Amino acid sequence: MTRSAFTLPNYAKLAGLLLAALAIFVADLKANKGAQAESAVLANIPQIVFVQTPKLTETLGAGRFPEGSRIVLLARGLQNTKPIVLTASFFAAADPQVDFAGKRVLFAGQRARGEYWQIWEMSLDSSGLRQITKCDDADCVRPAYLPADEIAFTRVTTESGRRRTSLQVVGLDGSNLHAVTFGPGEWWLETVLRDGRILASANSPLTDGSENRLLYTLRPDGTGVESLRCEHTATANRGEATELEDGTVAFTQGSGALMAIKRGALHEEKISTARLSYKTPSTAGQNSIVVATKAANAQRYQLSIIAANGIGQPRTIYGDPQFDAVEPVTVEARPVPRRFWSNLILSSSSGYFIALDSANTVEKPNSVLPIRKVRVLARNAGGEVALGEAPVESDGSFYLSVPANQAVRFVLLDEHGAVVREERSWVWTRPGEQRGCTGCHGDKALAPENRWPLALRRKEPPTMLSGAREPGAAGENRGH
Repeated sequence: MTRSAFTLPNYAKLAGLLLAALAIFVADLKANKGAQAESAVLANIPQIVFVQTPKLTETLGAGRFPEGSRIVLLARGLQNTKPIVLTASFFAAADPQVDFAGKRVLFAGQRARGEYWQIWEMSLDSSGLRQITKCDDADCVRPAYLPADEIAFTRVTTESGRRRTSLQVVGLDGSNLHAVTFGPGEWWLETVLRDGRILASANSPLTDGSENRLLYTLRPDGTGVESLRCEHTATANRGEATELEDGTVAFTQGSGALMAIKRGALHEEKISTARLSYKTPSTAGQNSIVVATKAANAQRYQLSIIAANGIGQPRTIYGDPQFDAVEPVTVEARPVPRRFWSNLILSSSSGYFIALDSANTVEKPNSVLPIRKVRVLARNAGGEVALGEAPVESDGSFYLSVPANQAVRFVLLDEHGAVVREERSWVWTRPGEQRGCTGCHGDKALAPENRWPLALRRKEPPTMLSGAREPGAAGENRGH
């Protein structure tokens, strides 16, 4: 009886060949998917407005473009197309935003070197140029369209050699200018989300000098400020954020990584390619992001299109060896965000805080003793000042009144007056705003316990702190 040619060693060899073939098939499949993704993102690229500059710095505010900059229009997403200059009469122009109809451009511009930056609007052919803001003692930058013929922007000043920023809202006709942030943190407007909230970046905690920056949301009237996601795993500089069509927020982090926070996700994730630095991403349709990219050995940023999920390699659509190309925005119509109707009581000088359980925290307390009081500190030009103390109920709840439009923070005390825990971030309320929280830096991933807190069950008015002004007192801030 002859021995079969398929001996055990041959079986092993055949299995190895099959595994190798399978590996090649999987690699080809991934490559095809990547090629399909790249092909999809290059199809039907709309016009793009972006910023060209001969020198780019990482400084926020007026120092970003020390040798000037200009806004240009790229007719189609083709690398060899020469862009059209839209701001030839400006020394520097930046931060372009296209209106909801895809017809006009909002931007920050500096007519002559050394002048304050102002917010301007023009048509896509440079006609109809008009100045919206009149910032006589500050730089006004980073504008974004709001519904109801309003815009939001960042106001940048320098006080005693230190940069101060705030978010402002004004009508498209320049009327009804007012602040919507009232605390420290180096606020920098990023975009307006489709749900109507303003997305901004700021220091975390909301103090001066923090090395960590998070993304925050607030309503256009300045109420409801909170972090988009509470990331405490590492210190990072987050910013340059945009919202994609599926609700994902894409942004840059650190030295140029491209990150994303998907709708409903608890944490951010990296979607960038290694050995590339990314800047100023923007949505470019349902499946694409247009972004400035620079290789490790390159001198300039160029414009690239990538798939929104990060699959495939970036494809260059424009580059110029004499200029950095940044801040791209596609020229196309987009949905008008929801409009928030403000419930502010402008005649009031107070706002209100309700804490459901101040013992609820993701941080370890400094003491195991129960919390008995909350001390409220206010921030003014001279530093911190105590507004007073209020009782904390046995279930950890408290309800108190604080001055509106005033940065405050909370310190939790035990029965002996010793500090149990304290918030480092400064927050505020607007006139008549009712602000609630589940705890002192509680876990946002968990819903609060379904119970009626004692601080409200007593049906008594909120505790009025001794250092807070009574409603109607002289000198109250009645501003919007």
